[in-house]
Amino acid sequence: MLSGVEKILFLLLTLASLGGAFFTFRTMFRLIARGQEPLDWSRIPGRLGTGLMVFLTQKTLFRTRPIVGFLHALVAWGFTLYMLVNVIDVLEGLVTGFQFLPHHWLGALYRVFVDVFSVLVLVGVAFFLIRRFVTGDLRLLTENRVLMEPATRQGIRTDSMIVGVFILLHVGFRLIGASFDVAQQGGDLYQPAATFLGKAWCGFTPGMLETGRHVGWWGALGLILAFIPYFPYSKHAHLFMGPLNHMVSPDADSPAALPALDFEQEDVEQFGTGRLNDLSQKQLLDAYACIMCNRCQDQCPAYTTGKQLSPSAIEINKRYYLKQHGKDWMSTGNIPDEKLTQWMVSEEAAWSCTTCAFCVEVCPVGNTPLLDILTTRQDLVMMESDFPQDAMEVFNKLETYGNPWGLSSRDREKWMEGLEVPLFREKKSAEYLYWVGCAGAYDSRGKDISRAMVTILKQAGVDFAVLGTEETCTGDSARRIGNEYLFQMLAAQNRETLEKYSFQTIITQCPHCFSTLKNDYARLGMHFDVLHHTQFIARLIDQGSLSLSDRDLQAVTFHDPCYLGRHNREFNAPREVLNRLVATESAVREMPRNRSRSYCCGAGGGNMWYEINRGQRINQARFLEAAETGAETVVTACNFCLLMMEDAMKVTNHEDRMRVRDLAELVADRLQA
Repeated sequence: MLSGVEKILFLLLTLASLGGAFFTFRTMFRLIARGQEPLDWSRIPGRLGTGLMVFLTQKTLFRTRPIVGFLHALVAWGFTLYMLVNVIDVLEGLVTGFQFLPHHWLGALYRVFVDVFSVLVLVGVAFFLIRRFVTGDLRLLTENRVLMEPATRQGIRTDSMIVGVFILLHVGFRLIGASFDVAQQGGDLYQPAATFLGKAWCGFTPGMLETGRHVGWWGALGLILAFIPYFPYSKHAHLFMGPLNHMVSPDADSPAALPALDFEQEDVEQFGTGRLNDLSQKQLLDAYACIMCNRCQDQCPAYTTGKQLSPSAIEINKRYYLKQHGKDWMSTGNIPDEKLTQWMVSEEAAWSCTTCAFCVEVCPVGNTPLLDILTTRQDLVMMESDFPQDAMEVFNKLETYGNPWGLSSRDREKWMEGLEVPLFREKKSAEYLYWVGCAGAYDSRGKDISRAMVTILKQAGVDFAVLGTEETCTGDSARRIGNEYLFQMLAAQNRETLEKYSFQTIITQCPHCFSTLKNDYARLGMHFDVLHHTQFIARLIDQGSLSLSDRDLQAVTFHDPCYLGRHNREFNAPREVLNRLVATESAVREMPRNRSRSYCCGAGGGNMWYEINRGQRINQARFLEAAETGAETVVTACNFCLLMMEDAMKVTNHEDRMRVRDLAELVADRLQA
């Protein structure tokens, strides 16, 4: 098809494009390599299937925004298809007389597929351009209260325009070229769109049709050659970096379970992430993988209630900061001295995170902005001593009293009065260790749950004991707020206590204790079999160990705790128990946001102990959602959730018609002697 001069020109342009791409891609990966904690590239062979599935199926796009996700998937699938199409088009241009199976059914199928997908891709991209630049979908925007440079905000729009227009022109030119080719042939049943468009050229001479075919070919392939070196600078890089991120990301037992810091290393001068140079390679890779879709901020409890935090802004800020400072950092070694809180995430935003992990759950490309926040908190706490005053009080109470309430350890057994609860210091061994937790021992409503659990355990004849005054806070709040040293100190105290006694399984009523004992302690070499009380109660009911009265609960809704659900993937056990208590299946009225998409109560990540006085309170937003279901009872499975929901119930004036109960309380109420 191409003349000799055109072939030489194309080969020269291809060499120039690949040469430019080599330098831009090398720069991107060299910048990632400047990060701390090297990525394990050896994971790729074993996870290649995972990466390919993410790339080919685009399944991660359908977790939220299913319609938009489908249109985006069409564009992605079209791009994937066009990699093959471009190869065939190059062969047709360079090899005289080459056609892809012109008289074979595979060739016909290929032409139909390309023709139809070209139209679908054009429609999809046009939709996205209109959505961003004409109708202005608010989900694609980040409010001005969030830390983000004006140049970055404009850069997002510019990059989106460049990528969108590139795809439109690339696919458009290819379709136009095909239409001229079809017009030369007098039509093609297997290329309906190209044939329809080709009718516009019915009056053209053969020479004009050939020229049009060349223009379409050069327009499509020339744009590809121009765009390839630009890839690392555009949001389009997520097409490759997203699947790569899924392949090389370290295994995580829980989204908030950080690697344990080694305080014994005397040469370590930095704990947490304070500046660009402190970020890990995974955190830098996240910046290039980010699709800038803002799905993570759609349901972020901090963002949606008017706080300064946007998880997507964290990744976008990193991306544009690297674009501005990366080359100098890489070539000269000069580390930008600006703190992360000056350009990546503001201090207030970092403290407003509830660590609910929704951002990790819905990210299509495997990013973990939650870890950016947690490691930034570590720097603020352990390096800068810059954190909310209320957090300082919590640290002091944890260090002095072993609980965030600041009450004496001698009071840990007051809730047991009249229950004859077995103690490990007397019994020495038991099949189950019932971990009461600080809320279960000190908070009045938490004590109700503890008493209910003891009643259940005794009714079922379970061999259990508690630690009583020997129990110390697991350190969950200390670790999430950023005080890793205090967390490890509390964990060491608990290790010493737990090693004194013999037990097989730990039962907890608090999802935060559950996740910390199960996941965070494992990072310190302590491996326990841990069950949440909803899991254990469900097991007891299945085994027939509990005799329950007739089902009588009417109009209830269940609030999924973040640290039980998203963090530890337990959604079914509490519902199985609840379904055993309700009068009919319709009595359980699910909130619109439930299971993996549940909305946070607002207490996680240390927010139980301090408050960000900006915007709406998170617990009120969640409770109003529960109230809209028409439920009479909001059922929880977390001490913190129960407290936050009860507080919101009172503030929103729903005390007269609604109540909040823990699942264990409901079960205990229905036990038969």
